[in-house]
Amino acid sequence: MPIKLLMTSCQSASDIIAMHGVDKDIFQKFRDYDVSPDAVKAFKADTSGALVGNMIARRYGWKTGQNIVLKELDGISFNISGIFTTDGSADDFLILAGRKFLQEAKDEQGISNRVMIRLIPGADPDAASIAIDALPLSVTTTTQREETFMSASIDQLKDMVTISRIIIVVIIAVILIAMGNAISMTTLERTREFGILRTLGFKRAGILGMVISEGAIQALVGAVIGCVIVQTIISANLVKSVSTCGITITMTAGPSVWMIGIGIICLGGLLGSILPAWRASRLEIVTAIAHEE
Repeated sequence: MPIKLLMTSCQSASDIIAMHGVDKDIFQKFRDYDVSPDAVKAFKADTSGALVGNMIARRYGWKTGQNIVLKELDGISFNISGIFTTDGSADDFLILAGRKFLQEAKDEQGISNRVMIRLIPGADPDAASIAIDALPLSVTTTTQREETFMSASIDQLKDMVTISRIIIVVIIAVILIAMGNAISMTTLERTREFGILRTLGFKRAGILGMVISEGAIQALVGAVIGCVIVQTIISANLVKSVSTCGITITMTAGPSVWMIGIGIICLGGLLGSILPAWRASRLEIVTAIAHEE
């Protein structure tokens, strides 16, 4: 089945939007779409009709019957004939339109840029790929199994995850440094206060615990504020998903994610407070009281 593929740039957009122009009469033979017969009937009857994957529909809040204009794809307009699911497949993020409709919208009648092939039972996919690429065609083809294509996309996501983890480590290191610097400045300004507290009977361990607790509380407040801001951004759909050219991951977070994040940040604040807290607890009483602020 020839497919006219339109999508936003994989290199410049983190939120990929993809439309597949398919043959309306045979597209269901190539994928098991869970969609109502009435939706398929409306899709076939409407030239500008489209079937929308449930994940992308949920991402943008689209409903059946809506007319959608995609500025990201040069203002292409279509009517949502129905919403489908594919049991967790990447197709749940696709928009299926008529192939001729997309070709005419881009003024590229008769031109497709992808072909989906369904092999007969028992056929060797690798041998079929080699045979297709060896055909004397007027265009260069790259034929591969769908699993291979998806594997390459997954590798791209793995790279993104790895980079994200490195960024998280860097952020935690920055938190350690920032908390250490902030608490150091605070303890320096409060040197006389610590000296007075020692004369009132405070032990070194008490000073140590007080400074560390203050650092942990500051980190906790900052973590909660940060999590609230991020949740607000996600809820407002300002950051919808992270995508490669084959797979899209929606940006969602539950209570467990926030608790882990807050815990890690608080731990970073606590660790960053240990050194200045230790220095504050080691101050000599006379030296501390004589300190000039």
